Amino acid sequence: MSQAAFRADALRGYRLFESTDLDETRELISRVMQPHALVPSGTGRGRSHMDFVKLGGLGLGTIAFGDAMRVDVKAVDGYYLLMFCVSGTAEVRTMGRSMQVNRDQGVLCAPGQAFDALLSPGCEQFVLRIDPVALNAQAGLAAQDFASLVPVGSSPLRGWMQQLQLVASSPELLASARSNPRVATHLEGLLIDLFATGHVGNEINTGFASRRSAVSPGFVKRAEAFIEANCRDPLELLDIANAVGVSARTLRDGFQQFRGVSPMQYVRQLRLERARDALRAAPLDVRVAEIALDCGFAHLGRFAMVYKAMFGESPSETLRGR
Repeated sequence: MSQAAFRADALRGYRLFESTDLDETRELISRVMQPHALVPSGTGRGRSHMDFVKLGGLGLGTIAFGDAMRVDVKAVDGYYLLMFCVSGTAEVRTMGRSMQVNRDQGVLCAPGQAFDALLSPGCEQFVLRIDPVALNAQAGLAAQDFASLVPVGSSPLRGWMQQLQLVASSPELLASARSNPRVATHLEGLLIDLFATGHVGNEINTGFASRRSAVSPGFVKRAEAFIEANCRDPLELLDIANAVGVSARTLRDGFQQFRGVSPMQYVRQLRLERARDALRAAPLDVRVAEIALDCGFAHLGRFAMVYKAMFGESPSETLRGR
């Protein structure tokens, strides 16, 4: 069932521009987001607008073109970009996939990733810029490359969506955050933590085991073997790509197409499964922290959060129930 319409009333007070000129629209949006091409699918004479406000490492805004439009982005400019529709619909194509975006389903693009979007007439997008440094600092996540559907209307993300709605619809709250850096930092951390918790839960409950046996290129299988052999060690995307002899982009695209996750999400999921097996077989005097570290998790709070999202119980509950 579709969720209630998202209201962005408070953002209307932070309108950057209105224009009927496509070149001006492209230039003004590029100052805030990234360079892109705009190709009208209709008359091309609609009135465009953009609302945008910064809260620490987050940027919240809305974009509308007043007509059907294709937006072609060669590379997201150094941040995570989350998009869903306040009104209308969109089709977003990226990394070999075509994804339908509406008020219940969004898409998340990683830094450096290309995409193009076909926006329906009357489409208004909500856009959320997330600084990778803020994501790492607040949620304990590295700036990993991945693109995925984000079920913004799902129950795991309901708390995040309610908080985002409150920020976007309350002029008083936005004004307070703009004038008080401590309030802005608090809201930034809350939104990032709620999103990371809810979205990680959705990402890792999507049939990981079944993806391992899917037909895939040799480099994907070699990467899986390398990850399984080195899962306990600190791993970065480039480490895996160099080990199997392909570029980081090729590796990322291959995993996204044939496994439905990024290589670094695959690493995390494998570590979680191994941690669960170890917790179930652990002797009585073993602590959760020891198993987490042994499985490659350096951030213990983050480990507990994603573990519960995947298995429905905390690591300590698994340990007690063995």
